[in-house]
Amino acid sequence: MKSFSIIIPIYNESGAIFYLINEIHKEFKENIPEIIIVDDGSKDDFYEKRHKLEKLNVKIIRHKSNLGKCKAMLTGISNAKNNLICVMDGDGQNPPYEIRNLINYWFKLPEKEQKKALVCGNRKKRMDTTIKRFSSKVANTVRKFFLNDDCDDTACALKIFNRSDYLKIKYFRNMHRFLPALFKMNNCKIFNVQVDDRLRYSGVSKYSFNNRFWVGIIDLVKVWILIKKGEKNGN
Repeated sequence: MKSFSIIIPIYNESGAIFYLINEIHKEFKENIPEIIIVDDGSKDDFYEKRHKLEKLNVKIIRHKSNLGKCKAMLTGISNAKNNLICVMDGDGQNPPYEIRNLINYWFKLPEKEQKKALVCGNRKKRMDTTIKRFSSKVANTVRKFFLNDDCDDTACALKIFNRSDYLKIKYFRNMHRFLPALFKMNNCKIFNVQVDDRLRYSGVSKYSFNNRFWVGIIDLVKVWILIKKGEKNGN
């Protein structure tokens, strides 16, 4: 298996991240990939306990203040030593064995397609509340209608892609919600892989209805405009 880097942005995930890293180590054993955790200004005790992970050769980067998930992703990806990147959440909802499944799927792609691809995890069954599942289904339907992004579940954090392709995308806050559309706009092919979902280890989601819905609508319009501009310019 070729080398790759796992990027995990976290905010107040001290109750989950240590269990998750142990799971990743058990899954990959002697072939442990580079792991970068970006602490996005957490207010819990993660940074005080970080030495437990540093002993496991986990690279930890800290933002002094909370800059948002996308900025944390960008920091981690920019500091990765490998071009092949896996991003995932730090709450434990993405089982580490699914990293291996997505990586294996990636390397079964023709070499030509690996150069311009985004492999997205699509959750078979979301372990969320009924309201959250319903709102997500509506959002996915609306997003796909306007953006035609070839992805059924953009909210699933687990994704594989080339670092070089990601860094070509102009950064904006909350862009992680629209990665398939943004990659597709840059001539990448989108692939979907069914993955398991599970309950988070601890804590609660950092997103409320307002920052999911209203901010999502505004960002949807921004991305739609970007796509139309790209089409007009012949991208």
